[in-house]
Amino acid sequence: MKNAVLLFFFLGFFAFAANAQVGAYNTMVGVTGGTNVGGTVKQFISETGAVDLLVYNRWRGWVGALLYEHHWDIREFEGLEWYVGAGAHYGIWKDGKGEPPWVYKIDQDYKVFGVDAIVGLEYNINHSNFYLGVYWKPAYNFEEFTKLWEDEAALTLRYSF
Repeated sequence: MKNAVLLFFFLGFFAFAANAQVGAYNTMVGVTGGTNVGGTVKQFISETGAVDLLVYNRWRGWVGALLYEHHWDIREFEGLEWYVGAGAHYGIWKDGKGEPPWVYKIDQDYKVFGVDAIVGLEYNINHSNFYLGVYWKPAYNFEEFTKLWEDEAALTLRYSF
C-alpha cells in the first residue's frame, strides 16, 4: 500500500510538472542515489554560481554537505552543462546504528567533518523543468581514522522552479 501511494504521488507530480511553464530557474530540488542516497536543494546565487545542499545516508549514518558550484554550458549539446565546485561536510553515525567501514564494531558515536570537491554534468530533459545529472564528489576528512573518501558518485533527478 505504501509503495502504491508513493507511485501515485510521483506520477501526479510528474504530470503536473510536465505542464509547468519552463523558464529561468533559481531553485532546484531533487533526489540523489549512488554510493549515497538522499536529497538535494540547489539555489542559484548568480547566473553561473550555485549553492548546493546535499543530505544523504551512507553506511547507515547521515552526512550533510554544503557546496559552491560554478556551471558552464556545453555548446555542442543543447541542455547539457557541467560544473565544478567545493565545500564542506559533516557526518554522524549513532551508537549501534551505523556500519562505517573504518570500524570493526560500532559501540560509540562517530562524527566526521572535512572538505569536498565536486564535478558533474546536468542535462535538461526535453526543455522541461526536470534535470538528470551525475556527479563525483571526493572528500577529505579531518578525522584520523577516515581521511579520504574518493568513491562518492551518484545520479540526481532534480526539479526546477
